[in-house]
Amino acid sequence: MQPIQLLQTLQLMDSFFPVGAFAYSDGLETAAAEGHVGDAKSLQEWMDHFIDAVFIPCEGLALVKAIGALRVADLRTLSELDIELTALRPGSAVRAASAGVGKRLLAAYGAICKDENFEGLARRLPHGNAATAYALVFFHRGIPEREAALAFGYNRLAGIVSAGLRLISMGQQQGQALLTRGIEHLPQAVDRILKMKGEPLRSFGPLLDIQQMNHRYVYSRLFRS
Repeated sequence: MQPIQLLQTLQLMDSFFPVGAFAYSDGLETAAAEGHVGDAKSLQEWMDHFIDAVFIPCEGLALVKAIGALRVADLRTLSELDIELTALRPGSAVRAASAGVGKRLLAAYGAICKDENFEGLARRLPHGNAATAYALVFFHRGIPEREAALAFGYNRLAGIVSAGLRLISMGQQQGQALLTRGIEHLPQAVDRILKMKGEPLRSFGPLLDIQQMNHRYVYSRLFRS
């Protein structure tokens, strides 16, 4: 990765970049309200489960597959991955959250790069899920698959910790300790993803799915999912 690519990746992953991810908890708010996640230890378990059940076999794998499809101009596979990501999410709020973040990312980045080719590729995403949208942006910036997956994984973990700080009794130092631990596990997780390129997407997180679907019933809400 070139220095300019590193800086561009940092820009895309910064919370200052206007994608609106801070508005979504992906079910964590429900888990906190119901007492399933109430401290740093239980949030760590939530993050571990996310990495093993969602990031590795689904979101991270979809991102790597999408970049691979873009490298060989296989736009049909790119579109199918975007559709499959939507189909794998049982919670309507989470489907909307992923598409909302993805579409804002594509719009914001498109305004910056002002490349008609990028805009044409963006239109090939039927739903604009976050993973496929980030794959398209990373590909356009020339970011290698491994670095792209690491950056996306960091983005997702940082989002979980950020939501956790607003939902449970936990200090900033505890949050950073959790994020540091997650970061240390990301390289191994991404290496597993890179070995799974030929495997289908899958996601098995019943607890996560139930919390995401029950979010609409939370009495007082800070987040949209």
